[in-house]
Amino acid sequence: MVIQLLQNVLNETVRLFIEISPYLIIGFFFAGLLHVLLGEAYIKKHFAVSGAMASVKAAVFGVPLPVCSCGVIPLAESLRRDGASKSATMSFLVSTPSSGVDSIFATYALLGPVYAVFRPIASFVSGILVGIVTHWLEPDEAPGSSAAVTAGVKDKKERKKSFKEVFVYGFRVIPSEIAKWLIIGVVIGGAISALVPADFGSRYLSSPLVSYVVILLISIPIYVCATGSIPIAASLIAKGVLPGAALALLIAGPATNTVTISFLYKKMGTKITAVYILSIVAVSVASGLLFDWIWRNMNLSIGLVTEGGSHLPHIIQYVCGAALVIIFVTGKYDFSKLIAKFRKEKEDTMSNIYRIDVPDMTCRHCEMKITEAINSLPDIQSVSIDLNAHRVDVETGIDQQLILDRLTSEGYHPAAARHPLS
Repeated sequence: MVIQLLQNVLNETVRLFIEISPYLIIGFFFAGLLHVLLGEAYIKKHFAVSGAMASVKAAVFGVPLPVCSCGVIPLAESLRRDGASKSATMSFLVSTPSSGVDSIFATYALLGPVYAVFRPIASFVSGILVGIVTHWLEPDEAPGSSAAVTAGVKDKKERKKSFKEVFVYGFRVIPSEIAKWLIIGVVIGGAISALVPADFGSRYLSSPLVSYVVILLISIPIYVCATGSIPIAASLIAKGVLPGAALALLIAGPATNTVTISFLYKKMGTKITAVYILSIVAVSVASGLLFDWIWRNMNLSIGLVTEGGSHLPHIIQYVCGAALVIIFVTGKYDFSKLIAKFRKEKEDTMSNIYRIDVPDMTCRHCEMKITEAINSLPDIQSVSIDLNAHRVDVETGIDQQLILDRLTSEGYHPAAARHPLS
């Protein structure tokens, strides 16, 4: 009996994974393309004013960017340091992790076209709402930026990006960020599909009040990425949970978690943090109730939740599924870096290597951002990053303070550099 249940969970997990794989691969490519065409420096220069227009611009930029909740925190702090207003920063912080070009494609794969359109619109609206309310409560002028920060942005503007970076960012950086949470989401979705009775939602969560309260209590404190929440929502809908409640999970889950809330409390204060949480709750519930009304009046069927991905030929799904496994493995374990690290072990005794602890470096987006920032400085021989240890080794002939200043300008909080053997 137990073996049969585990087999059912495995079958449903594999089904969800292969259905979402082709659309994730397409999304990864467009994510890399957006990164190369826009870049952070281009985004920052549009956020220097406060008010509704800044909030709209921030939401427009934030919705398609494939940055997770952990990756958006240092980016938001960097925007603020580089002159972005509170309203623009808050709008960007809300809209960015709730959506993303990769998750839009993945949403279509498992939840169909209606969700794929409605979800980014809800993220866009929530970002604007939080930005406007922030401006109304605490209007501010842009805080300005130091010469060092301005120089850093200028360096990035002038730096030419190659087409190779589309694939580096799209098929290495982004997959390494979402792999863990996507797999967790797919396994949870598979378990729900296999183990939860078909009438569970209609029996226990048919009341909108109960359904939305339960979903929000789960979504707000727990981290789930924009893509990883999709298979969970699809499985809940298939078990009778209200479609709008599942949409509330897709909006509130990625945008709220204990890490983001603590960051806001520290940087923006109690009032702005409360605005952030209450606004996301309000938008999630309002969007969900509107979605339920549309669902009922358009007579939409539950079959729509798998319409996108299930219609592709099986051979394409299997090939893309295998390719996605390879992408995740190579993204998690950068073999070229492991080889380079092995070759350079004996060089760690050199006096011109600095070891810097960066405790808020949490993801591959942070790794890429820090590498680019340090390499933009003169006389940098090599940059080696250990993400698990939150550590950066820099071989250079310049003063360590220049490196620390550059990392600070990017929104991180590095500790004083030391020798690798100290």
